[in-house]
Parts: sequence; C-alpha cells; structure tokens
Amino acid sequence: MNEIQLRKLDLNLLVALDTLLSVEEVGLAAERMNLTQSAMSHALRRLREQFGDPLLIKGKGRMIRTAKAEALAGPLRKALLELQQALQVEPGFSPATSKQSFNIATNDYGDLIVLPWLMALLCEQAPGIDIKVSHFDPETSNAPLETGSIELALHHPLRRASGIYQQTLFEDDFCCAVRKAHPGVGERLTLDAYLALPHLRVVLRRDRPDPVDRELARLGRARRIALSIPNLSSAPMLVATTDLILAAPRRCVLEWRKIMPIDIHEPPLTLPGFKIAMIWHERFQHDPAHQWLREILRRTGAEVSSLNTRR
Repeated sequence: MNEIQLRKLDLNLLVALDTLLSVEEVGLAAERMNLTQSAMSHALRRLREQFGDPLLIKGKGRMIRTAKAEALAGPLRKALLELQQALQVEPGFSPATSKQSFNIATNDYGDLIVLPWLMALLCEQAPGIDIKVSHFDPETSNAPLETGSIELALHHPLRRASGIYQQTLFEDDFCCAVRKAHPGVGERLTLDAYLALPHLRVVLRRDRPDPVDRELARLGRARRIALSIPNLSSAPMLVATTDLILAAPRRCVLEWRKIMPIDIHEPPLTLPGFKIAMIWHERFQHDPAHQWLREILRRTGAEVSSLNTRR
C-alpha cells in the first residue's frame, strides 16, 4: 500500500478489519464494535475495495481468511496495540478519583467467591470505579479478550493462547453438600451411601466430562442423577430443601452454609482440585489502570486463599 492509499484509509476501518479477522464473522464483529450488521457489511465492502482482496470468504459454517488477510492479521494487531499505547492520555492512574468502568467476565462461582472481596476493596480504595460483569467462557473463544470488549476474565487457567496473559489467584477443591440432618447420611459419607442418594449435578459445559462421573467410571460404579442444572445459583436452595446430594466447590458450599441449613461431607472418592486465574490480553498489559486492577485482584486472591476451608 503506497502513501496516498494510506492517507485515504480510515482508522475506524482498520479497527473493523482487526475485529473481523479476530472473530471471522460479520454479525459477531458488528456486536463487538456496537455497530449494526449492515454497517459492518459496508465496512467490509470498503476494506475489500481498499485492499483489492476479499479478505474473508465463505467457508463451511463460518468465514475464513484469505492469504492476504492472514498476512495482515498479525502486523495489524501489533500496530493497533502500539497506537493504543501511544495515545494513552493519562500518564498515571489515580484510583481514588477515577470514574473508570471495567468489563470483567466470570461465572456464578466468581460472582460468589471473588466479587464480594473485590467490591469491598474497591469501595474502600476506588469508590468511583464501576464493574460490569459478563458470564463468558474464554475457553470457548478468546475474541472478546482480543477485541477488548472483555478486559479481564476470571476462569480456570487456559492451556495455551497467543497474546493472552494469566496468573493464578487461588485454588479450590470439591466437597459434598446435603441438607442438615439428612436421613441417608451418617457422620461419615461412605461410597455406598453416596451412590444410594439422588444426585444434583451442575453442568457448566456439556463438552467437559464431570469429574465425579469420570472417577466413578474408573471405579466401575455409577450414580443416579435426579436433577441437572446449568449453574450454581439455585443449587443451595435445592440442596437445603430436598434429599439431593451435590459435589460442589468447597468455597461455594461454605458460603451457602452461612445462610442455608447445609452440611458438608468429604467425598468418598478422589476428586481433583482446580485453580482460578485472572486472564487478560496483551493490549492491557501495560495500561496503568489495568495494572492497578490486577494488583487489587491479586490481593483479593490472597484474601480468599487465607480462609480456612477445612471447617
């Protein structure tokens, strides 16, 4: 592209191209940029004219990049990140006076375990800062992190992702939750007693094997799942008012037990623990406000880790 062509190119078009190449779908790109689908389609037409290339073509079930688009994607992303950093207006960040809003992704586990601690620290140190929470799984797609619509995610650590940073905040494991004075559970929960009860299962992702069922299959056993639900939010009420038993994150059950008649028992089988990490894109790595937010979350993780979960 020569100098005259560069002068004619709208910066907003480059941002649109970056988004299109990240998500490879016009409708989703329009959503990420808060545009109508027709406006994004028009931007794609202009980009095709400017570059003399289709850039994105129809594939099986999705759009795919042309060779020219593949060559543009990396350098374009790097250039936009450098431009964003160069145009940073604020040389520093003052949490006490800031009115900034952060978009954070988590799930109902993070809502219960992380957000109360985080908001307590923000109310104390940065009363003007607002948090907008979305429920989003970065294992499904990194596009919201790449485009900046999600600035930080709280999730299990990712296996591998280009341009993504992550840091573990704390760990958790599983316990069994039943209602107080459950007639089918004694002082110690045995495997036979466990399998004799109707089970409540929380299915966060259908493509991920449940750790309980995986371990039972290894032992040559099976359980009866009387009820499956898609999140943890209704689980404490269901456990406290029925004979259902639930294997759930220990920190969640401890919080439920503060307000619901729930007992905790150790699982009669070996279940793996898990980690919770904060995850962010390289575009926010050097931003002062985001560096401060990550430090606050590190402190939040340290507070959560310090709690005694064996009680």
